[in-house]
Amino acid sequence: MDSINFTTERFNEVFPFYVLFDQQMSISSYGKSLKKVFPSIQQRTKLSDYFAFKRPFVEKMDAGTISENLNQLVILECITNKDPLIRGQFVAVDNYFLFIGSPWLTSVEDVKKNNLIISDFANFDPQFDLMQMLKKQETKNENLNRDGEELNRLSLVASANKNAIVFTDADGKIFWCNESYHKITGFTKEDVIGKTPIEVGRIPNTDKEAIKKMTTLFFKGESFDIEIIHGRKDGTYFWSRTKGQPVYDESGKLLQYFAIIEDMTDEKKKEEQLVLLSLIAEKNINAVIICDNEGRLEWVNSSFVAMSGYEVEELIGLKPGKLLQGKESNPETVIYLSQQIKKGEPFSCEIINYSKTGKKYWVKIQGQALYNEWGEICRYFAIEEDITARKILEEQKEQLLASLEKSNNDLEEYAQIVSHDLKSPLRSINSLIYWIKEEDGANLREQSIQYLDMIEGKIEKMDRLIEGILTYSKINNENTEILQPVNTQEVVRNIINTIDIPKNVKIVTSDKMPVIKADKFRIQQLFQNLIGNAVSYSDKPQGLVEVNVEESESHYVFSVKDNGPGIAEEHFEKIFKTFQSLASNEKSTGLGLSIVKKIVDYYKGKIWIESELGNSTIFYVQLNK
Repeated sequence: MDSINFTTERFNEVFPFYVLFDQQMSISSYGKSLKKVFPSIQQRTKLSDYFAFKRPFVEKMDAGTISENLNQLVILECITNKDPLIRGQFVAVDNYFLFIGSPWLTSVEDVKKNNLIISDFANFDPQFDLMQMLKKQETKNENLNRDGEELNRLSLVASANKNAIVFTDADGKIFWCNESYHKITGFTKEDVIGKTPIEVGRIPNTDKEAIKKMTTLFFKGESFDIEIIHGRKDGTYFWSRTKGQPVYDESGKLLQYFAIIEDMTDEKKKEEQLVLLSLIAEKNINAVIICDNEGRLEWVNSSFVAMSGYEVEELIGLKPGKLLQGKESNPETVIYLSQQIKKGEPFSCEIINYSKTGKKYWVKIQGQALYNEWGEICRYFAIEEDITARKILEEQKEQLLASLEKSNNDLEEYAQIVSHDLKSPLRSINSLIYWIKEEDGANLREQSIQYLDMIEGKIEKMDRLIEGILTYSKINNENTEILQPVNTQEVVRNIINTIDIPKNVKIVTSDKMPVIKADKFRIQQLFQNLIGNAVSYSDKPQGLVEVNVEESESHYVFSVKDNGPGIAEEHFEKIFKTFQSLASNEKSTGLGLSIVKKIVDYYKGKIWIESELGNSTIFYVQLNK
């Protein structure tokens, strides 16, 4: 097949609104009509200097994004002047890109503003029909003053080919209709030619008052714009917006009527949904807003009015962000909201707003865009929850945690200082007793030696008490923890080899003791105090301490069981408090089980007791894996 070659002049006739540019976005040539609409465009400049994507939304215009959007409808906007838009498609031609399109014109004013005439449009361009119809209408009515709004309506009728168009004679009989009319109603030409639109479209559900209003205006020779139910051939119906316009000759005689019939069923449904949504939102304790596609407020509920302090009349038509945000509103959150709204994507964030009186309050905003049947954003919907009280509590909590951390650090530092200051004189006293016994032991009475032994015992207990306090103060210091694998079997074995165990007490350990991730010092303290406590309170001729473990999917449960005197249930809570001891024991400091409880709490575990008075006590410790 022979190739088809176009001259630049011929290409201009077919595609007067084209732009040819290379992979570097440099413009090689453009259509004569495009130059009219965008007079600043020049060759050897970049396309991205003039245009940006309007739809689909793409932040950057380069060869990559254009390649991703080839052969599909795109809408471009001028960077320096958002009006008019231009729509069309990109195609690849060898090492070049070609944009073929036409301006998006919606009114006669748009055509005149851009100095466009019929020859500026390609013959196949739908907007060519607009120009032709306007030309004929201007010829017939050049001596008449035509209302600007009516003329705009006529241009919309001609260009909006998705809507139905009918022409009637002066008596209201249809003599022409477009293809969209057949698609929307299901009627053929034979069904409608020679009949009035009312005869064709009326069904029992059609509002008689709307029919009366339309016929009255028709016979007066006036234009009309009526919302009315229109029947289909298959017996169903749709909501229509019917706009009628009379056409006169030079002498002022009515020649014909033309009307555009727009299917607005979906719009009606959306209006009903919006009314229902508004009724529901009005009862919502949170603030609810509905904005138009530009982000301007259309509706707010009473909760939003109460929260913001503004009256409804002060809010409608304004953008909520600019009205409510202030100096302490996070700039990054403001940018996030703006970008999400621009892209038509859902948004959720927390931000500081300001009421009409300047009062600062925190809100949690959740919203999203609402789309029409053509995928265009028609509204935005958002819910705002006042979270000021929660934010105040969070701030107070942070301050409290900071204060608590400082107190803990101070306490640990104080405990270490006190430990050092108390241990020093204890060591001195212990040394003095040793010297007395060493130098004068032979001259001391037996009673005096017993007194000195008692003093040494008290010193030893005091030393253990100080060491226990120091250990207790360190448990919650997270900065000192070094997580590492801890072999609990090895920990228990070392404890058994270290502590003083009477000959009549036997310790049995499970061979299933696991390796856990924890701080070795804390785990050693935990088992040492539990096992030491069981040994200390052994009261049977043959004491027995059993250390076991049970494993589940999420945690371990360790147990330390003894056959000692048992613990009454009313004392179960008491024994975990500091300096509490149920029996007189010279070696007890009253801190052992409180240290265990604090370690278990630190690891967010659990500890509990089972006991039978006179027979046994079992301490259970649950630690998460």
